[in-house]
Amino acid sequence: MAGQRARTPYQDTGPRTEDRALPAQRSWPAGAGAAGAPGRRADTAAPRQVRSPLPGAARRRQQARRRGGTAAAFSAVGLPLLGAVADELDGPGVGLLFAVGSVLGTAAAALLCSRTGRWWVVTAAPVVVLLTASGVEYLAHPGKYQGRNLGTGALRWVVGAFPVMAAAVAVALVVVAVRVTAARRRAVPERRRTGRTAVPAGRGRRG
Repeated sequence: MAGQRARTPYQDTGPRTEDRALPAQRSWPAGAGAAGAPGRRADTAAPRQVRSPLPGAARRRQQARRRGGTAAAFSAVGLPLLGAVADELDGPGVGLLFAVGSVLGTAAAALLCSRTGRWWVVTAAPVVVLLTASGVEYLAHPGKYQGRNLGTGALRWVVGAFPVMAAAVAVALVVVAVRVTAARRRAVPERRRTGRTAVPAGRGRRG
């Protein structure tokens, strides 16, 4: 009809309704895991951070190692020295007290030292014994070992201290063997309790 505006097909369908507003999408911070963001793949989650040991615990372990090393050094050197001095005060030459002090000192050092210090205790035992015996003897009687007498005295020191040196090394080896055996026996129940087995070095579990 003339004078009327043409109606569009959209207007013929009825009154126009407003479109529904889309729900606001929640933004997640960068690095959020799969549990926090729905629809996020689990393989894109940030790797878990392994908690490092507390600084206080590491410091206490380091202090314990230092105290053990100091006690081992004092036992290895101090006890033979005290025994040699006691023998010299009781009579000329080192004797039984020096031998007992050397053996006990070496055994205590092998018991108190760390795992890396066992080799040092075993190899240093004969050197400590010989130097202690010869040093105390020379300082107690310096006039006897002048000129050619020094070589004769040195040979006598080596021969006299050899049995004590051998006994000290043997005791150190026995103590180290006992510590290794005890450590292995303690490790077996731990592996049974946790269900873990030791993997050889340089070889994977599947290899």
